[in-house]
Amino acid sequence: MAASTTANDKDKISLKLMVNTEENRVIFAEADSTLVDTLFSFMTLPLGTIVRLLEKVSDEKVKTLGSLNNLYHSLVDFPDKYMSSEESKFLMLNPRSSSYDYCQKLKLNIDDTEPGKYFVCENSDCYRRSGALYSFCCSAKCRYCGKLMNQQIKFMGSTIRKGSGFVSDEMTFVVTDDLNVFPNTLGLSIRKRCDFGTTDLSKLEQRSFDIGLEQMLTLLKAAIYCKYPLTYLVFNSSQPIRELFSPEQGNIIQHLTKNETAENSKRLTLKVNLQKSTSKFLLAEADEDFADFIFGFLEIPLGILIGKLMKGSSSLDSLDNLFASISNMSVEGCIKSQDLKDMLIKPQLAYKHVSQNQIFPLDVLNNVQLFCHSCYYYPKNKVVPYIKCSDKKDEIDENLCDNRRCDAIAFKDARAQGRYLKTSAKVMLTDDLVITPLSSISTVSVLKKLKVSLNDIEEHNISIGIEEGLKILKASLKSLSTFSDALRKI
Repeated sequence: MAASTTANDKDKISLKLMVNTEENRVIFAEADSTLVDTLFSFMTLPLGTIVRLLEKVSDEKVKTLGSLNNLYHSLVDFPDKYMSSEESKFLMLNPRSSSYDYCQKLKLNIDDTEPGKYFVCENSDCYRRSGALYSFCCSAKCRYCGKLMNQQIKFMGSTIRKGSGFVSDEMTFVVTDDLNVFPNTLGLSIRKRCDFGTTDLSKLEQRSFDIGLEQMLTLLKAAIYCKYPLTYLVFNSSQPIRELFSPEQGNIIQHLTKNETAENSKRLTLKVNLQKSTSKFLLAEADEDFADFIFGFLEIPLGILIGKLMKGSSSLDSLDNLFASISNMSVEGCIKSQDLKDMLIKPQLAYKHVSQNQIFPLDVLNNVQLFCHSCYYYPKNKVVPYIKCSDKKDEIDENLCDNRRCDAIAFKDARAQGRYLKTSAKVMLTDDLVITPLSSISTVSVLKKLKVSLNDIEEHNISIGIEEGLKILKASLKSLSTFSDALRKI
C-alpha cells in the first residue's frame, strides 16, 4: 500500500491512517498542518487550472472534469482572430486567484502555473509617461504607440506575502474519508469510528501512507467524483472505483440570494436545436456574449464556485465538505487569520478584469499596485501590493520608501469594449461543451454524426440568466451532456 511517487522524500507528507482491514476502507487520517494547508488550497484553484492539473494524473479510472475539459481545449484551439485582444486568450487559459502567490511556498503546492510576469512597452517613452500601463502578457500592445509590451520588469522586492500555511503549525487534524476536516481530539477519533459503523476494534489497523504531488492530484481528482476519495487514493489498485455521483442536477435555483441576482439582471440568448422526435439536445448557436460567459467558467476559483455561487451545495460532495470545514473553523485557534480564511472561501480573480458578459457576481483585485520607480522595488516589503485606489496612497506610511518615488501603477485591460471575444464572433456549441466558430459545414458534420435528419430538427431561443447559468455550470462539472442536463429543467 506504499505510495509510489517521483517526488523526493522531503516533498512527501506522511499520514497516519485508521483503516478497516475487512472492508479495505479508510476511516480517517491524522495529519499535521502541511497536508491540511494543501487540501485547503484546493479552494484557491480556478476551474481552468484544475482541468490542466488533472490531465497530469495517470490514473484513468477517474475521468476528467465533466465537460470542462472540452471547454478548456475549445479555448486552446479557438482561432486568435476571434479574440478581442492579443493577450485575452492567454489570460483566460492561465487564470489565477488572489491566493496564488501565497500558496507558492506551501510544502506541497500543486499549482504549477507559471509565476506572474510584468511587461511594459518596448518604447521607453511610453513606459516613462504618466499613466503608463503594465501587462501580464508579452503579446499585449501598447495603447499609446501600438508596439508590443514585451519589456519585462522584475519587481525585486515583492510585498506579496509568501505562504507559511493557512492553519496553525502546532495543531494536528483529523481528515475523514469524505474530506471533512476537524482539529484532532480524543473524543473525535472515537466518534468517527462509530460514525462509520466500526465498533469492533479488531477490524481496525493503523497504517502509514506517504503523499507526494502525484497522490495529491489523484486525491483532488477523486474528490470530484468519489464519495470516499481517501479510500480511493489508498486502495485504488485493489478495488474498482465506487459510488460515483450521478449527473442528476437537482434544484439549485436558490443558490444566489435575491439581492445577488438583482445586481446582475443581464440575460443572454442561446439558439438551441432539438430533435423533434425525441426532444434531444443537438446543437446550440450563440453570439460572442454567450461564448464569453461560458469560457469565463474557467476563471472561477473553486472556493467561489462552492461558496458564493452554489452556497455549499455544488454536487461535488467531498469538496463541499472541505469548504464547510474551512468555513466552520475558528480564526486564530485553527486558521491563522481572517484574511487567510477569506483567501480560501472568498478568493478573488487576480487578473483585474472580467468580461462584461460574465453573469455571475465575481470579485477581482483592484487595478492598482504600489511600486517605486526609483529602486524598482515594492516599498520595503511592508505593504500588500493591491490597494483599493491610488487616492489612498497618502494613507501609507511615508517611510516605506527612502527614495520617495512610490507610485500607484495600473494594468492594461486585456478586454476590448469589455469583451474577450470580438462582437462579430458567432459560435457553435455541442452538448459536451465543445465550442467552435460557427460553420455550416461543421454543423452538417455534427448532425450527420448524431444521425439526425434535417427535417427532424426544431429551433428554440432560450434566455439565459443567473439561474440558468448556474444550472449549466453545475452540469458541466460532472456531465458530458451539459446542456441536456441543465436545459431540461429550464
